[in-house]
Amino acid sequence: MGRRAELEHQVAMAEKRLKEAPKDTPEDLRKIWEDEFVGLSLELNNFDDATSEEEDDK
Repeated sequence: MGRRAELEHQVAMAEKRLKEAPKDTPEDLRKIWEDEFVGLSLELNNFDDATSEEEDDK
């Protein structure tokens, strides 16, 4: 699995975790999950396929 596909999967899983979290989920845990989702989303949005392909070739 390439890095882009891995990031897409991680973003989808983080988003699903947030959407399906029980209403009584502690606020501090929800904040950690939100931060993780935002970080992964930013990494995916800034992902450079060309750089990734060069790294895969090494």
